[in-house]
Amino acid sequence: MPRKKLKKVLPTHEKIQAQRFLKIFGKFLHKRELWSVSRRKVVGGVLIGIFVACLPMPLQMVLSTLLAIYFNVNLPISFALIFISNPITMPPLFYFEYKLGNLILGNTNPVEFNFHSMYDNFEQIASSLWTGALVFGVFSSVICSIFVNFFWIASVKKQRRR
Repeated sequence: MPRKKLKKVLPTHEKIQAQRFLKIFGKFLHKRELWSVSRRKVVGGVLIGIFVACLPMPLQMVLSTLLAIYFNVNLPISFALIFISNPITMPPLFYFEYKLGNLILGNTNPVEFNFHSMYDNFEQIASSLWTGALVFGVFSSVICSIFVNFFWIASVKKQRRR
């Protein structure tokens, strides 16, 4: 079952609470729903984690944690998935989101995406980047959540047949 595998891989409630940077959330981390390894809680954690990973912003960990607390979904899953966007994957991800944003907004003369032109045309770059990030974040998080949901259900059915 996926639940057994996840319990082996995910950090325990105590290990997460021992992290200094998570102390700012106080007693909110004591909610049972945040640590539940049920299908719905995990799928919600996947949805939040992948969406936040697509956003071009600092402190994605804080946003992911706040959203997981607010929506009562699996916190470790949502927290772990934000590391999809790391220093290696960020440049191609943000470039793709920028191009997608230009396509959606209909920018026929897009600004060259480099450090010199970035400050001169910050408004156009930011609007294209954020538009692309929001669209791609929603799309990819929904697709991944559907995949995880179907995988979970298929795995449980397979286990019951045995």
